[in-house]
Amino acid sequence: MSVRTVSELDALMARLAEGDRVAFTRVFELLWGPIQKLCLSLLRNEADAADAGQEAMHKILERASDFDKTRPAMPWALAIAGWECRTLARRRDRRRESQADAMPSCAGPHAEEEFLQRDLTAAAMAALGELSELDREVLIATFWDEAASVSGATLRKRRERALDRLRKTFRRLYGLD
Repeated sequence: MSVRTVSELDALMARLAEGDRVAFTRVFELLWGPIQKLCLSLLRNEADAADAGQEAMHKILERASDFDKTRPAMPWALAIAGWECRTLARRRDRRRESQADAMPSCAGPHAEEEFLQRDLTAAAMAALGELSELDREVLIATFWDEAASVSGATLRKRRERALDRLRKTFRRLYGLD
C-alpha cells in the first residue's frame, strides 16, 4: 500500500469515526484486500478466510466510532482481522472435536458399524497411550508413513515388539483373550 493510500485510509477512518457514512465504501475498498490476504495466510482455507474477513470488516465498520484518530488505521484493522481469524479457528476446532465425538445423526444400516468403529478407535488410542514413547513412534511410523529414527531390521524388530506390547496392553485394558 502506498503512502498516499495509507494517509487516505487514515483520513477516511477518521471521517467514519466521526459519523461520516459517505466514507464507508472507500474504507471497505481499501481494507478488503489486505484483510483477505491476512485471513488467508492465517487460516489457509479460502472459505474460512472469507468468513473471517467478512466478520472482521463488519466489526471494523461497526466499531469505527471507537477508532483512535491519532493512530494509523491499517494496524488497527488488521488486529481486528487477526482476532477474528483466531476466533474462527478456535470455533472450528471445537466443532470438529464435538462432531467426532457425536453420535451419527441418522440411524441407518451403517450406524452400528460407525458406533463400533468409533469405540474400537477410542480403545486403540487408549491402549496406544499406555505404550512408551519409542513404541508409539515405531507404530506411528509404521501405520502413518512417518519417518522413523531407525530403519531396516531394527525397525522391523521394534515394530514386532511394539505390536506385541500393544496387544498385551489392549487385552489388559479390555479383558479380551
